[in-house]
Amino acid sequence: MLQLHVWGSAFGLPSIDPECLALVAYLHNSLPAADWRLVPSNDPSISPSNSLPALCHDGVWTSGYWPVVDYLVSNSLCAGLDARLTPIQHADRVAYASFLSARAAPLLDLSLYVSAANWSAATRPAFSELLPFPLTWTVPPLIRAEAVKRVEHLGFAELDSDFDPNGSLHLSTGRDALPETFRRHLPARTKKTVHEEMTPEQAVAIRLYGQTEDCLSVLDDFLKGSDDEKSFGFFKTGMPTSLDCLVFGYLALMRDAPVPRSFLKDWIKTQAPRLSEFVDDMTLRTLKAPGSLPWVESQHATALRVGARTLESILLNVPSVGDEYATEKRRRAEEGITGVDGRTLMFAMSLMVTGAAVGYGLHFYKAMQPFGARTQVWRMERGGSKLSQFGELGSMLGNALGGYETPRQAPGLASSQHRFVETDTDVD
Repeated sequence: MLQLHVWGSAFGLPSIDPECLALVAYLHNSLPAADWRLVPSNDPSISPSNSLPALCHDGVWTSGYWPVVDYLVSNSLCAGLDARLTPIQHADRVAYASFLSARAAPLLDLSLYVSAANWSAATRPAFSELLPFPLTWTVPPLIRAEAVKRVEHLGFAELDSDFDPNGSLHLSTGRDALPETFRRHLPARTKKTVHEEMTPEQAVAIRLYGQTEDCLSVLDDFLKGSDDEKSFGFFKTGMPTSLDCLVFGYLALMRDAPVPRSFLKDWIKTQAPRLSEFVDDMTLRTLKAPGSLPWVESQHATALRVGARTLESILLNVPSVGDEYATEKRRRAEEGITGVDGRTLMFAMSLMVTGAAVGYGLHFYKAMQPFGARTQVWRMERGGSKLSQFGELGSMLGNALGGYETPRQAPGLASSQHRFVETDTDVD
């Protein structure tokens, strides 16, 4: 029995991930429902490569859309959807698959993950529905951080409201970020500038439109062809192909995700309605027509596994330590290492030593007096400070450090000749 593990359904689609959605469409169109099972595990760690979608067949794990398709075809586990393609069409399939990875995937990351408005309004709540507590607090930030890293070369960091372009205090951050002494000398403003009135998406609208047009217009041009009934999909073979399923995975999420900043959906609706019709046709042909999807519940969502994932996600969220842990985990997956090896043992020991050192340093810092205390209190002994024994200079220092002292009586003068004056002075 083939088991396909995917991210769960969201936005009215079987999966929130484009490759998972594409593989669901591929298997549902090439295999009977009795020959495979669809598992919404929402847990990439079940696969040795730590990624979804993942196919399990007789204990063999395969992850990723194209590796799974190649595994199914090479082992004759299903009827290949690309059997009717010519050699030139096979070459086009490979080329357009690379194009989707380079252009369509970053656009989807920008829309669902990098845009702060879309992330908080749609994507984050969708993951909260898929994940059990407390993973809802630890896993989504990691997923978003990975998406931000994948698209940081495009220069659209302004879509993230937490992004600081200068990394320091500057006037454009707003009056509230400046000290009070600075704000007093700034003229009061009653109106915001045009740039301040813009949303992050509006500020980069021209570049976003260019990126969207460069990607989706190519797909729209490739989809053009005759209008007869058999001319379906990109290769006009009359049936979906592996490329059709992959394009469907990306376009369906671009069009159907209920995001407030819907620049992808708006472009598809207004500039390329043919792509929207393609999504509707693929939904009927690959998700609804063959019957219902063979959903089964995940057997891995135990309390122990949820606890282990929580601890791992907390560790991954720790600055610098999380990067080292992710690198070590990726190395073990690529080299097929199981159990505990020398390098892993040294890494675990270094984490323990670092944690112990940080904990001891924090405890030692809090025990320091007076700098370790939250409130610094200077006390003066009754009967005068010991500094007064050093004369008038000692008395001045004693007054500066902890209240007022009665000055020492000079020789030969009566005590009635001295007065102590208390003065309050405000300094701006």
